[in-house]
Amino acid sequence: MIKFYDNVEKGAKWVLVISLAVMAILNFSNVLSRYVFHASLSFTEEITTNLFVYNTFIGAAIAARRGSHLGLTLISDKLNPKNQNHLKIIVAIVSAGLFAVLIYMGTGMVQAQIQYGQKTASLGIPEWWFGLAIPLGALFILVSFLVGGYESLKSKEVR
Repeated sequence: MIKFYDNVEKGAKWVLVISLAVMAILNFSNVLSRYVFHASLSFTEEITTNLFVYNTFIGAAIAARRGSHLGLTLISDKLNPKNQNHLKIIVAIVSAGLFAVLIYMGTGMVQAQIQYGQKTASLGIPEWWFGLAIPLGALFILVSFLVGGYESLKSKEVR
């Protein structure tokens, strides 16, 4: 299972690389368009903003597995390695619960966007394409926290 998730994470990193390149090209094109043609390409902002949301969730998922999120370490720094690992497992479970709630709420939002036929302002794309970033991203983060917790559970320091 972990090997499969390693491959998923590698794919996610490539999605980040490609997405960031697309965002940079779109933003550069928009700036160039404004200064050369004195006209803005309004759709670039819409695409860039929504890709940024997807990237945020993907990056957060990659950080979740490694325990790389910013956090208050006042308590965990005072614990011995065994108890630090136990705390990592507890944090992983609680965080997974939080993201389970986000999946539920995000799914409701996407269903409403589909039901009301919401479209984006510039391109007229169905809004739920971008709204799907929330439940899918939360699912990816939830799994990442669980995988990270599992890895902490299996580490030698727990014994």
